[in-house]
Amino acid sequence: MLREADAAGFAGAMIGTQPKGVGGVLDDPALDPFWRTADELGSVLFIHPVFESGDDRVHDYGMANALGRITDTLIAVTRIIYSGHLTRYRNAKVVIGIGGAALPYVVGRLRRNHALDRDNLGDPDASLAALYYDTLVHDAKVLRFLADRVGTERIMLGSDMPFPIGDLSPLKIVADTKFSDAERASINGGLAQKLFGL
Repeated sequence: MLREADAAGFAGAMIGTQPKGVGGVLDDPALDPFWRTADELGSVLFIHPVFESGDDRVHDYGMANALGRITDTLIAVTRIIYSGHLTRYRNAKVVIGIGGAALPYVVGRLRRNHALDRDNLGDPDASLAALYYDTLVHDAKVLRFLADRVGTERIMLGSDMPFPIGDLSPLKIVADTKFSDAERASINGGLAQKLFGL
């Protein structure tokens, strides 16, 4: 399917965090042909959390959106970090929503875990450097932290529209964060143009 989409002019695809339903994993060996194709084509892959995070504790207080999507994404992406997918298929351009879903915040723990088993775990620092991120963090100080951790050249505007947890004024957080004019231009469309070949 990805090859057909590419031939039809689509630069990539949005994929769910749990490809075979609750408990599915993106590093499932059955998906290796998909990852190889994405790498060969240089596809943009946006990883999006699924409706059911797999944790019943988030079904109260609106936590499925406030937190469940983040933990779902964090677990899914950490698996493809440690499996080595993000460095093995480095020509695929993987975008993580929700500002990286806490990955930049927990990278120290991921790095420490990697140090305990370097022979079997992919490098989290190399993986974070290979990823792209959006601005959907709802807090200018957090966006500044993300930029300091991964670089503004890897961040693009995100809104999560039309969902209620989305950012109704996505340009505002970029304006409120201390970025240069060039950095704002990249975040507000320049990077997306580059990745999607627009």
